[in-house]
Amino acid sequence: MIYMSSVHIIQELAWQKFEDAEHLFNKERFDSAFYIAGYTIELLLKAKICTTIGMEDFFHFDGSPKLLSKEAYRPFKVHDFSQLMVLSGIYKSFKKNALIDEEFKDHWTIINDWSEDCRYFEGRKGEDVKKFLTSVKFIATWIEKQL
Repeated sequence: MIYMSSVHIIQELAWQKFEDAEHLFNKERFDSAFYIAGYTIELLLKAKICTTIGMEDFFHFDGSPKLLSKEAYRPFKVHDFSQLMVLSGIYKSFKKNALIDEEFKDHWTIINDWSEDCRYFEGRKGEDVKKFLTSVKFIATWIEKQL
């Protein structure tokens, strides 16, 4: 298994997930496109968490020397966008944008429908996934500016 070694690599992985989602969308695999695209947001928020708490690698918590237990990192190993937004340290900026920018708020509302459990669901419509992809790109670009 290869671990990420920098925030930059986590960012690259996030955008690769988005490209994968676009490819799946173009193949009319809407459910898979929706699922994969959500990881773009998750990864960028985790990249921001790395910069906020001064950790180079979000995914390799138990490297040596072992200074902290795995339980110390448990709050960060989630898929919930709202929780990751708070942990990332950009909630204040997020809240400000959501209050003054209706477009921002609308895009967040659309992407906040995602969870890792969506991998079990079928039947998403192309037009809904297209909106989701547009919103993911909008919010992902905003998060990246916070890095």
